[in-house]
Amino acid sequence: MLLESTRWVRNIMMLATRPLHRRWGLSAVPLAVPALAYHKVAEIPPGARYRGNYVTPKQFQDQLRLLRAGGYRSISFAEYLAYRRGEGTLPPKPILITFDDGYRSNLDFALPALTAAGFSSTVFAVSTLLGHTNSWDRGELQEPLMSAADLRAVGTAGHDVQSHTRTHPDLTSLSDQLVIEELKGSRLELESALGKPITVIAYPWGLADARIQRLAIDAGYEAGVILRRRVNFSTTSCLELRRIGINNETTMARFAWDLARLRFRGA
Repeated sequence: MLLESTRWVRNIMMLATRPLHRRWGLSAVPLAVPALAYHKVAEIPPGARYRGNYVTPKQFQDQLRLLRAGGYRSISFAEYLAYRRGEGTLPPKPILITFDDGYRSNLDFALPALTAAGFSSTVFAVSTLLGHTNSWDRGELQEPLMSAADLRAVGTAGHDVQSHTRTHPDLTSLSDQLVIEELKGSRLELESALGKPITVIAYPWGLADARIQRLAIDAGYEAGVILRRRVNFSTTSCLELRRIGINNETTMARFAWDLARLRFRGA
């Protein structure tokens, strides 16, 4: 049984990494852009309440090896949005790699591992909590968040920083005025701290209805990201870009299978 299971995993990985035209004889397929959403790449500490926010370093390294073997190339949101505007091209197998919240622990392993593997990523930061902790997670272990200086170093290392609001609320529960304060305030605060444009919002908890998306435009954003196990096509709304959540229960078979099968799944 173990041998059969191992063989199945290997076959799935081959499916995810083999070019599409060789798999099914297709001459052209719509460009699919998967986006991965992480929180913390670290060993799970005793007492952690939301264990799904963690991916272990070994799991992360194995996932990076699969991405490299599959010929995936990381892109920035600036590159993706330029492509959507018809102002640029993308590699054959682009991928967006993202981290929500801006945990400082990701400076220890995740971001250096990405750089060493030739990948870049985007960190979504909570602007009023730079250098503080994840105070929105009541009852959870409090862990340090990156400071403004840390985020500037992230940019120097070739990664990007974008917005995750001011205080990490459920935007759908707030009035229009408070939503604008969270969205626009975070954009301006991060632009001031980092000296760069902030154009993408990661909606806290992955929640954003049509009202929130409209307000995101009013607040000056070009794009917004949610959590949904789908990939992005040219028909996907830029204010509702899908990201595949990755956690410590994501097996390598599931990771590879999602990258393979979701390229053919629409809405």
